[in-house]
Amino acid sequence: MALLAPGVSGKDMDAEQRRVLETAYPGEEARYFLPMSIGRAPEHADEGAALILSGVKTLTSSPFWDYPDGKIPFAGALSVLLDGARRPRGIVETTRVEIMPFQAITEEMAQAYGEGERTADWWRKEIGAFYQASAMRQGEAFTDDPLLIWEWFAVVRRL
Repeated sequence: MALLAPGVSGKDMDAEQRRVLETAYPGEEARYFLPMSIGRAPEHADEGAALILSGVKTLTSSPFWDYPDGKIPFAGALSVLLDGARRPRGIVETTRVEIMPFQAITEEMAQAYGEGERTADWWRKEIGAFYQASAMRQGEAFTDDPLLIWEWFAVVRRL
């Protein structure tokens, strides 16, 4: 399963998602961020939402081309977690963001990523292939060690 963090093209916050955040966190608009959806297919989004809601997945990564406006996740950001039908399933809070190279993945990070075999080798192979394909779709180059946005998060509300 491949992952996409908030800010992926086509994932702008709609009125319903804004209402969810306003209801749960009124007056905190500065913390509202784009919704989080996992993968490129509805079944991946369902699986990813389940991993996040169960606490298995607490880390994701994104290439900079996912944020063409330059607005990347930040500590304290609140995002609506969407399932494969784009229904709100929860609210996640970004707890930490670091800009690190693709190869920076450690075994501890692979565990927190929560997917597949949950090993760094699996992550490099599978997520690397995902980023390679994503780069091609975006007309971007995927070099040997691009910088990624690494985002740790926690579920703060189930919906």
